[in-house]
Amino acid sequence: MKKYRLTDQRTILGILTKLGNVVLSDPEQKNKFSIKNPTSVTDIMKSVHCTLVPVETPFTKPKSLLCLLKDNRVELRFKQVNPYQDDLFHVFEILIEPLERSAKRANIEDVMAYEVKLAQTADLGTVISIYGKTSVIGQALGQWQLHLEQILSNFGYFIKRVQIGFFYASDTPLMEALSQSKAPYYLRDANRKIFYTERGFFSPKKLNEMYVRSFLDSHLLNNVKSVLIFPVFSTGKVLLGYFEISSNLPDLGNANLQEDIEGPGGIAPLLEFLDKKSEEFVYQLEFAYAKDWETIARSTSIRDMSQDGRGIGISLPLTISLETRPIGSPVSFQLVINSSPYSFYGSLRSIKKGDDQWNIGIQIFQCDRPEGMELLSRYASNLIGEGVA
Repeated sequence: MKKYRLTDQRTILGILTKLGNVVLSDPEQKNKFSIKNPTSVTDIMKSVHCTLVPVETPFTKPKSLLCLLKDNRVELRFKQVNPYQDDLFHVFEILIEPLERSAKRANIEDVMAYEVKLAQTADLGTVISIYGKTSVIGQALGQWQLHLEQILSNFGYFIKRVQIGFFYASDTPLMEALSQSKAPYYLRDANRKIFYTERGFFSPKKLNEMYVRSFLDSHLLNNVKSVLIFPVFSTGKVLLGYFEISSNLPDLGNANLQEDIEGPGGIAPLLEFLDKKSEEFVYQLEFAYAKDWETIARSTSIRDMSQDGRGIGISLPLTISLETRPIGSPVSFQLVINSSPYSFYGSLRSIKKGDDQWNIGIQIFQCDRPEGMELLSRYASNLIGEGVA
């Protein structure tokens, strides 16, 4: 299996940030570690440093650490930064090796998808930059702002306002800087001037000190104590906009963020939630602009399905032209569950050409019936359970 060697500073920092709650193993000593405080260093090598914390094992100085994710085997390679600081390491490269599907995504037989359709969609970045907030986009913004506010409030955040914006209209130094850095921003407490700058978050030190003081004063005048701005990317990884979440209380009014921001209920799960919601939001916009739906298969077999029911792999004959289909294209198909047809909608996430067929991966976002997604999840779990028994 081909391995990918990554040495770029921003890429390494991004991967380490996402591994914040993952336990990694030393292949030689079998000791376990977690990664804390990954930071980029502006030295000649453009290094990335992190702290290694032992997990229920003695502290050693590993040369590499491994972890297995859903689709990949990830290996981090280290050098100690300072002989007088045992736990500080330089991550000089990351090796990623794609894996075969695990039992949790077992092969499935005799399950068919019907009326598989692909559509073309407009380039969202172009639409937004030319037309701004169209009626379609304006309606989606209103719905999603309310949706995010309700969910966050239900999970212990005290939210004053959620705003979704686009960087084409950036007209402040902060927004312009965020559009360039493509990093999240978190003001924890405007009154005490506390910012969060770990995990690749944007540091206000890059801005003029008087300007920073000015927008902190503006927040306080409007009774805003904390603000989180999370970047939103298209399926083609183009920066589109942001989720801006503000609160009348420090740390978004959340006890976990205030007491233990790096803990299991802290910033990591919040970022994961916002990442998933940004994917759904972008899909809704892309789906709204989908056109020229084309039926590419009346029926075809499903190769595998994720246990949560939100990802499937299907096979298509090579006679179908897929070379020019961009990742992120809207997809629809039907499944028969309990003798009833259900239509599912999602986006194209992968295209692989085999010896005698195309293998494509689809991420599912919605169904034409309210109960459809829950039924599909249960259906997938039952099928996978039978497949691995």
